[in-house]
Amino acid sequence: MKNYCMANKGMFFEREVIMANHQYKERGIALIQKISTPWKVLREGKKIISAFPEGKSTLDFRGTVSGGISISFDCKETTEEKGLPLQNIEAHQIEYMKKAIEVGEITFILCCILPRDKRFYIKGEVVINHWDKWQGNKRKHGYNYIPVEKMLEVRSKQGIVLNYLAVLDKE
Repeated sequence: MKNYCMANKGMFFEREVIMANHQYKERGIALIQKISTPWKVLREGKKIISAFPEGKSTLDFRGTVSGGISISFDCKETTEEKGLPLQNIEAHQIEYMKKAIEVGEITFILCCILPRDKRFYIKGEVVINHWDKWQGNKRKHGYNYIPVEKMLEVRSKQGIVLNYLAVLDKE
């Protein structure tokens, strides 16, 4: 039986981000798009018998900010009040973030912490640093999340529903 609650996890937060991206586009601030994961569909005649992702995706969103700044990021949602559990991040996403940083792209995670009803920006280098510590400590408790103290809060600002690009100036 399908868990519909889990199937829609993060959808409201992602819709906020998509709305912000639309507002950025309309104002000429940035052009940022959601990257779809390619799916392989198996059919018997006209009937679909199975569907599955063809491969690992990069991050959920990629684009360019005015001035030619390339960005990539993913959205994560958690019920954990103290921070973002690293188990919510996939290894291929970390690898992508490392490569993106190597070529000068700004990469990050936007995190919605539900109990706080707040959204946060986590710099790519911070994500990678915590991930590497977690992996190096054999995934021990205490190293298994990125604490809120390492995040920057994102708010509505200048008529943008979730003005996460404003945080780039604070880095």
